[in-house]
Amino acid sequence: MPDSVNQTPSNSTQSKVAGGFTPDVQTLGKNYYAEGPVPEFSQMLGGFVITAYEFPEDGSKGIALYNGKTAFHIDNNNNITISAGPPGQSGCGGKFVLNTQAQIQKAKSVAIEVTGRDDGGVQSKGTNADGNVEEETMPSYSLKVYGPVNIEAIGGDAAVKGDNVTVNASSTLNLKSGKDINIQAGENGGKINMYGGTFELNTGFFNKNLTGGEYSEGPGEFKVTQNKKGASVTIDTPGEVKYTVNGNYTVGVKGDYTIGTEGHYNINVDKDAAWAIKGKFSQIVDGKGKIEVKGQEAKGGTSSQQETFVIKAAAPKKKSLAALLFDAGGKQEFLAAQDGFKFEIGKQLASLELTDKNKFSVTTGKALGAINIDEKQVIVEHGKTAKMTIKPEEVSLAQNKTTQLTMKPDESKLENNGAYVSVKPAEVKVFAPMIYLN
Repeated sequence: MPDSVNQTPSNSTQSKVAGGFTPDVQTLGKNYYAEGPVPEFSQMLGGFVITAYEFPEDGSKGIALYNGKTAFHIDNNNNITISAGPPGQSGCGGKFVLNTQAQIQKAKSVAIEVTGRDDGGVQSKGTNADGNVEEETMPSYSLKVYGPVNIEAIGGDAAVKGDNVTVNASSTLNLKSGKDINIQAGENGGKINMYGGTFELNTGFFNKNLTGGEYSEGPGEFKVTQNKKGASVTIDTPGEVKYTVNGNYTVGVKGDYTIGTEGHYNINVDKDAAWAIKGKFSQIVDGKGKIEVKGQEAKGGTSSQQETFVIKAAAPKKKSLAALLFDAGGKQEFLAAQDGFKFEIGKQLASLELTDKNKFSVTTGKALGAINIDEKQVIVEHGKTAKMTIKPEEVSLAQNKTTQLTMKPDESKLENNGAYVSVKPAEVKVFAPMIYLN
């Protein structure tokens, strides 16, 4: 037997037993049901009990149908309570089922709280046609409707909240707002993923405020088409703008094309470069300028031009003006590392040549004059008949082949059609068919 059976009673118990039991006349006749419901009718029907009751204090009434597990209760405060019991061992039962042709519910407010299953179970177990066990994940709250669904909050807000919220449209998903649509991912920055075959945006303004960066990647094309006259594209950045184009880069401008920089302006071309300008062309350099042409062919390229640097200027409308004008405020120098200089006018009309072989030549056409200077002699010609030759030891003047004057240190000679006068240090000789002396 347990020890508690044979223990000695407490002193309080012993004193009450010795003194006897005396009733409390003040509380003996008190009605303990005065504040609670008093049953008026109670009847057991097939394991269920139906009870009608009344509150004596205010006369309010109620009725309940129950069996200890389930209950249907209409209380004195005009509330209707339906309570379903726990499911059986098979997992079925404990449900509140409504099967009607139509339902209409109208209330000032509705609050639904789903606490989930006691066992935390969201699995529905069963067997398929082959007798295999299948498990299906069941949500704590499920609403399945065959047909259109309309949820409308009139004059208030509508909110859906969950750890993960999924809206699945088998055809088209439409999000429509009378004013704004706000999409926020995370409190301090999350990620928004969008997947689709085509993304179309039709809006009046598209404003972006980026604190990190904007990146586009993929094999797709990028095109901007503006069909409003006077529309503009502006890029304003305190950093850099960099374009890397592996193919062609074409810019077509029907208006003005202006480039302004406060730093350096560099152009690097690995192959050829060409400018085709139909109007005027002007270059103004406030600093110093330099043009250097090395004459090297690009790798893998060939050029039909044989000269290293060519400047070609057409004739002006007024013949009195220069086709090519060099206007220098100071001294002008032309340096040739080899071969020299050659200037030509027209087709054999005039030429000026200065070579590195100590030769200087000026010609003005076959019927005009010419000057040739080299280290051996100076020849001045006019037409085909007049010619002057100056050498270190000889000076000669010729008028066609018959008339000539030659001056040497040892002899000076004047000839004309076979007749001549020769003057030497020791003699003077005169030869002619006829000689006249006066």
